[in-house]
Amino acid sequence: MLKNYLYCTLFILLLNFPHLCWAITPIDTDPAIETYQLENGLTVYLQPRPKAGLELRLIVHSGSLQENEKQLGLAHFVEHMAFKGTKNFPDKSSFKSLEEHGIHLGSHINAATSFNSTVYRLSLPTSTDQQVEKGLMVLSDWAYHISFESKDYESERDVIIEEWRLRQGVAYRINTILDELRYHGSLYADRAPIGSLDIIKNAPVEEAKTFYSNWYQPQRMSLVVVGNFDTKVAKQWIAKFFGQRPRGNAPVDVPQLRAFASQSEPLVKIILDREQGQRIIQLALQRNLPTTLNTPQGIKEDVFDLVWLTLLNQRLSLLVENQILPNSQVNQQGILFDDKRMQYLIFAQPKDQQYLDAIKHLFTELQRMSTNRVSEIELQQIKTQILTKLKQQLENESNYQNDYLANQLVNNITNSLPIQNKQQQLTQTEKILKKVNTEQLQTMVAERLNSADLRIAIIGPDSDEEAINISQIKQLWQSIRQTQLGDFSFKKVDVKLDIVPLEQGKIKTTRNISEIKAYEWQLSNGLRVIARPDNTLSSDVEILLQIPGGLSLDTYQQLGIMRWSQRLAEASGYGSYSAAKLNQFERQHQVSVYPYAELLYHGLRGKAPNDQLASLFKLFYLKLTAANFDPERLAKTKQKLGLAYEKKPVERQFLDLINKNAFNHGERLLVSPKGPWINFTVDQLKQYYSQTFNLPLSANIIISGRFNIDDIKPLVERWFAGLPVVDRKTTWIDNGITPIHHSMQKAYPMASSDKSMVSILYSEQKSWQLSDQLKLELLDYIVNLRLRHYVREQASGVYTIIFSQQLIKYPTSYYLARLNFTTAPDKVNALTLLADKVIQSVAHDGITLDELEQAKKSWLLDHQEKVTSSTYWLTAMAQIAADGDRFDELKTQPNIIEAITLEDTNHLAKQLLGKNPKIFTLLPKENNSLNQ
Repeated sequence: MLKNYLYCTLFILLLNFPHLCWAITPIDTDPAIETYQLENGLTVYLQPRPKAGLELRLIVHSGSLQENEKQLGLAHFVEHMAFKGTKNFPDKSSFKSLEEHGIHLGSHINAATSFNSTVYRLSLPTSTDQQVEKGLMVLSDWAYHISFESKDYESERDVIIEEWRLRQGVAYRINTILDELRYHGSLYADRAPIGSLDIIKNAPVEEAKTFYSNWYQPQRMSLVVVGNFDTKVAKQWIAKFFGQRPRGNAPVDVPQLRAFASQSEPLVKIILDREQGQRIIQLALQRNLPTTLNTPQGIKEDVFDLVWLTLLNQRLSLLVENQILPNSQVNQQGILFDDKRMQYLIFAQPKDQQYLDAIKHLFTELQRMSTNRVSEIELQQIKTQILTKLKQQLENESNYQNDYLANQLVNNITNSLPIQNKQQQLTQTEKILKKVNTEQLQTMVAERLNSADLRIAIIGPDSDEEAINISQIKQLWQSIRQTQLGDFSFKKVDVKLDIVPLEQGKIKTTRNISEIKAYEWQLSNGLRVIARPDNTLSSDVEILLQIPGGLSLDTYQQLGIMRWSQRLAEASGYGSYSAAKLNQFERQHQVSVYPYAELLYHGLRGKAPNDQLASLFKLFYLKLTAANFDPERLAKTKQKLGLAYEKKPVERQFLDLINKNAFNHGERLLVSPKGPWINFTVDQLKQYYSQTFNLPLSANIIISGRFNIDDIKPLVERWFAGLPVVDRKTTWIDNGITPIHHSMQKAYPMASSDKSMVSILYSEQKSWQLSDQLKLELLDYIVNLRLRHYVREQASGVYTIIFSQQLIKYPTSYYLARLNFTTAPDKVNALTLLADKVIQSVAHDGITLDELEQAKKSWLLDHQEKVTSSTYWLTAMAQIAADGDRFDELKTQPNIIEAITLEDTNHLAKQLLGKNPKIFTLLPKENNSLNQ
């Protein structure tokens, strides 16, 4: 149990900062969460709630930091072995037992090893007593009874190596150096959870067993249960399964495990890579916490951090708005390494190669906040912003999904954070904020800046080698730290969209779409709106404007013009509002609206909380009617994206080569560094945007989310019903983009790391039918399970292998499947043959009835989760609205799934699977010289 009282005993600190003392103040914990401890020391957290499903988490408070020098990587290895077999579920039968209920690896079953903990996750979409028992039994076996069969241990070595290999590439190269910088001076730097490849390859199974025995002990574990369950029944199963093991005698963690050596000057890393097309500055301030955050002082420190980081973020946003920095932001909450070490992260992008100038602005604003008081107006703005956000979260708390709450509990437990509901957080934060004044703020920022370790990373393309050096950055920091600065000169003014529609219209007719509990409105201007209110959905209100056309409208002489016209409008702003002002408006109101372009459709997409609907509709209208096109912005965008195209990562180049070679007219799917975009003019883009957003009668507006239908109607009439509409129906163009229906094999020796990527495309001509598409979705589950069994588990050749397939309906119907995996270069040919053999065996021999029934259960469970999202309904309704209005299909899909027969499924598999394989392989360069 968490301690209820803290006596303020830090005498010296309190002499300097008496405002930190809360005399004997209790910490309220969420009354909906019951916490108790078994006799063996295992702590249990129960959060029963009416929302369907059950989330189980086993937290082992041991991770890679608990490894000794002979065990580097074995904490993670033990996690892998949990899925290979246990006492009550030998030979992976825990998977099979759960998969019988439609529960499968990845989406429902998973685990993760970090520095300080290992967390096992089970998500049960339904929570019968039988499933609760089974789930808890599986978790207890992972806690106490992993088998460590020698054969399984040996085969899993290669799987873990492939997990390491999967990460290789430009992101891994950059992140490896960032980790060296982030964890310098601590054991963290030598304890990456993936570990040492030499140890993974050679460590005996006894060493892994030793780690398991030493560190998987009940007093080092917590169990989290969230969802719809009977508390009394759950407690009985918990006592039976988790109370069996007595308290252990695990070695005690020593403080030095998490200690960081002090540093006398900033640490700086310059990270330049030939596949890095963006320039980024990352500035980190790290400090040791005076107390954990689940104490009265810790809670107050946490709220204070929220205040100063939010205020700093606002100031940096004003620098962006005034074109001093291209982009900059602050993580508005610190990042915990553990309960003793906090990191504050600040990001910025420089103008071209002007890294030092951008860094100067970051240093300056940090120094200014530590030496100058902020204005009362600024502070009040931040307080209001923080409380508004908390109030919105409180309003939506009952709609949180079980998995979100379970993951929040895990985070709070592992980082020693308060376990509170949103009302408690709001009440507590209001109380603290009332006492925060400008003098305290300046003092506390100064204290943080004086005690924190500064770590700076410069990330950019290899062509920037001469642009900056480490000594310049260190000298600049020392100089600015000696500077007395004036007050911040820019003032935040809340952005108000002072716009009125040129015309307003009416809803002429209403049709009740009873199949999906939605409404169709025909507006007086000819537009059609489909709205589906549902207060049980899990996300914001979403709006989609869907116009037929999309990228298909681009001519060959102007490939890319659709996206470039949208990109320039976003960069130039709308009406009298700059892009920076509109970004500020979006942050103020937690609203987003942006243009999109797909192959056959384009338009606008937006979302907002249901208390910001007026802001959402107003911004939607503005972006539809008042796009700007700035020549200077076009030049800067070309320069920025030109660098990104030139430095495109190899993996992206590989995807482009696949699209170019596997499809007829595949060049329409690429962006060429030397493409037509180089010559686009402002007038061209302005004309094209105006043309493509000139609303036709064939456009649809879809609205989905938690809202009251009577609140939406007047907004639709005010902002949408008066829009100018062209009295014609437009459509997309068939440019003949179809797979090449014959076999091919191509290899590209261009990878910059020691890995091979394989992508196999299968295709065939096939007319579209909903029942066939659903059969293919069932086959996806079955084929992926077989691939996992044969390619990952038996051959130990990959970490992940993914197969997906679909029937394309428009503009030309066909079947397309993709199979992707990454592996070692010396295994690539054998595993490619094996993976294709699995596909061909399904086509030739079919599937079993047991496999089909299990796939149906998985599909139904996944569908049950999908329909809780407003995004699902938005996308599904848009597809149906653009294609015949057969909304009943959305309701009848589960019935169609249930009626699918084994004979029909195997007939379709024989007809389509494995046809016309197109095998593409990315290989390492010969004599490859990797970036250092």
